[in-house]
Amino acid sequence: MEQAFRLMYERLATFLVQNLDFKRVSAILEAGCGSGQLTIPFVKTLQKIKESFKVIAFDISAGPYEGDLEILKRRAQKEKLKNFITTVRGDARKMDVIGNESIDLIISNELFCDLDRRGLERALQEFYRILRPNGQMAHGELNPIPENEAQKLVVDANAYSLDTLQPRPDWFSPFSDEVAVLMRKTRFKNIYVRYFETNVKMDFDTAITQLKKWKTDPAFVERRLDDLKRYGLEYPIEHVIFCEK
Repeated sequence: MEQAFRLMYERLATFLVQNLDFKRVSAILEAGCGSGQLTIPFVKTLQKIKESFKVIAFDISAGPYEGDLEILKRRAQKEKLKNFITTVRGDARKMDVIGNESIDLIISNELFCDLDRRGLERALQEFYRILRPNGQMAHGELNPIPENEAQKLVVDANAYSLDTLQPRPDWFSPFSDEVAVLMRKTRFKNIYVRYFETNVKMDFDTAITQLKKWKTDPAFVERRLDDLKRYGLEYPIEHVIFCEK
């Protein structure tokens, strides 16, 4: 299963690099980087087309994400990428340590799902503040509308997670239309959505293991055991929302 997620993040990194313009990009901020699942493949992919750049890996690294930045530091050291990655601990809703108009590109993946509506508005305001004029953003989130029963189980399981930031947001992921409206309200422009196939599917045994890693309430597993045996789990498609300042 770890290999399936690794391949997904490698493909997502390639997807982002192919859909962004890096001509005037040198300072990149990844908001909610976690332990570097996307950070590492993104940097390695970008190295193929660009020699000089810096990624600020920004994460709250607290609560269920405690220690993630330390894991990322070790991974960057092991992959010989420490010259490209700077880790910063902080909250995307209040990024005082990042200067005004100091960033050329902001990316994130599955950050917005951890924020409620007010938190998302505050994060977008901070992104607007730190992004230079005409700077770019790309934010990926799992589609909250499942296409099949295996995807619906992933969406449903999220509500039973024992390992999440509090207060829990009302959504599994915000709809792309909702995010686009908030982006326009924050004065971002050229907003559009592209879709990324995650291609992550799990049979029953793998699904049970993954639910334990997600710290899903055992009551959910017990209640949906027959469905898990029948359908397994499948990641929904991602919508990636692009825009400019």
